[in-house]
Amino acid sequence: MKVYADLGPSGRRTALYVIVGIWMLGSIIAFLRKNREWNKVKGYLIKGASKGDGVAERILERIDSECPITIEYNLAIAEPFIRGLRHPVIYLPEKECNEKELEFILMHEYLHWKRKDLWKKFIINIIGMIFWWNPLAYLLCKDLDQIIELNCDNAMSKKYSEMDTLYYLDTLTYMAGGRRANFDKVSSDTLGFVKKLEVRPLKQRFHYVMFKKDDKRTQRKMNLFILGVSVIWFVASYYFILQPDYSIPQMDVQEDNTPFIADDENSYLEEQKDGSYIFYYGKYKEELSKEDVESGVYDSYPIIKYNNKSLR
Repeated sequence: MKVYADLGPSGRRTALYVIVGIWMLGSIIAFLRKNREWNKVKGYLIKGASKGDGVAERILERIDSECPITIEYNLAIAEPFIRGLRHPVIYLPEKECNEKELEFILMHEYLHWKRKDLWKKFIINIIGMIFWWNPLAYLLCKDLDQIIELNCDNAMSKKYSEMDTLYYLDTLTYMAGGRRANFDKVSSDTLGFVKKLEVRPLKQRFHYVMFKKDDKRTQRKMNLFILGVSVIWFVASYYFILQPDYSIPQMDVQEDNTPFIADDENSYLEEQKDGSYIFYYGKYKEELSKEDVESGVYDSYPIIKYNNKSLR
């Protein structure tokens, strides 16, 4: 901050333009990287497209006959996911599933669409692109992504019995195993059924579904608390600046090899007829000009005025 303050008005203005320029440039680069990632996934989806047997379409028809979601099968992916804000598409991998498992998958992705989770994911991506330089933004986005999945699992468990819910969890485990996708991770504009090789988030989802009925209120409060702390932590990072502490320096004077500190208890200023001052500290005194006193360095000391000899 001292370096910034020493730049002067024009220098500070230039520095501000540079900082804002770097911020905007970083956001543009972050957007271009995201766009390249999305286009890469589009390319894989086009190359790996295949035909299905129509079973998934019939199940989705039973779930909601009026939903605009379409279904596509793809050889290039290893996990089911939904993609598309205006034209949602559920992509299914070429992995053998029975009708019940397929129903769980389609219901999960359908609930993502129904709950507007794709739009939430879009907003999360925008936050990450704007605040690309803040590590707290990445942590917040990651937490929000997991909260979306937990809430979707919660909605799933409300639609099925306890036995079906256990079967749903078994389907999560089944889909989490096996090969990975041709691209390292599913695009950030998708919401998948389960992510490959991410054990800890999967265990958290299991625990949330299995024990939520026993401690539902506490779990909801805990989720709100974690989200609240994450948001406050993120916002607070813009209101606090770490910098060295600064206090008005006191005048240190050596007297017989003993430190003597001049303060308002043992020192004072006496105004002279010509406008100058004498600064008294201990048995010492020092003449000061009017400009020295008006500079503000001696504001903490009492002053004896020349005209009335009274302390102020």
